[in-house]
Amino acid sequence: MTAFESAPINRDLDGSAHRVPGLSSTRWTALCAAAEAVGMTAAALAAKLAQRISGDAPQGRDAALALAVVVTGGLVEGIALGVLQARGLRRLLPRFNVGRWVVVTAVVAGLGWAAASVPGVLGSDSGGDGPPLLVVLAGAVALGAVMGAVLGAVQALVLRGLVRRPGRWVLANVAGWPLAMTVIFVGATTPGSTWSIPAVTALGSVTGLVAGTVLGVITGRFLPGPDEIVQPHDGVPLRGRRGDK
Repeated sequence: MTAFESAPINRDLDGSAHRVPGLSSTRWTALCAAAEAVGMTAAALAAKLAQRISGDAPQGRDAALALAVVVTGGLVEGIALGVLQARGLRRLLPRFNVGRWVVVTAVVAGLGWAAASVPGVLGSDSGGDGPPLLVVLAGAVALGAVMGAVLGAVQALVLRGLVRRPGRWVLANVAGWPLAMTVIFVGATTPGSTWSIPAVTALGSVTGLVAGTVLGVITGRFLPGPDEIVQPHDGVPLRGRRGDK
C-alpha cells in the first residue's frame, strides 16, 4: 500500500462516478505530528503533576490520584492520535468508522503509554542514578514494537472490508512505533526533578512533534492507494462502517 496525492474516482453501482478526496503522505505526517505534539504535551504535564502530587514516597490517596492523572494524560494522547488519524483516513475511505478508530486507538496507545509512565511517576525517588541509556533505548524499542503490533492489529480490524490488505497496517505500526517510542523515551527521560512545569511541557511538545513526524513518515508509506481501496460493488463484505455491529 502506498500513499497517493490525487483523488481517485469511484464508480457507484449504477456506473456514475464521483471523486473521493485523497490523503497525501505529507498531510498524514502532519496529522500524526500534530497529534503526538498535543498528546505528549498532555502526557508530560500529567507526569509532572503526578510527581508533584505523589512526592518522593507515594502511597495511599496521593498515589491513587497521581495514577489517575497519569492515565488521564495517556488517554489524551491516545484520543488526539485517534481523532487526527481518523480525520485523514475519513478523506481516503468514505465509509470509514471514525468512532471505532478513535476508541481502539485511545485504549491501546493511551493506556499503553500511561502504563509505561506509571513506574517512573509512582516509583520511590531514592536519588540514585537511573538505568543506563542503552537500557532505556532498548526498552523503548521493545515497547514500541509490542504496542505497534497491538495497535496495528486493532486498527486493522477497523479497516477490514475497506482496504484489500488490512493486515499490512500491522506492519506499518510495527515499523513506525519503535523509532517513535525511542524519541519519546529520550524526551521523557531528559527532564530532571528540578525542571519547571512549563519547561517539561515545552519539551513534551517538541518531543511529540518529532516522534509524530517519524511515525507519520514511516506509516504513511503504507497508506492504501486507489487500487487497494474496496469499492461497494467489489463483492467484499463491508465492515468498519458507521452503524455496523
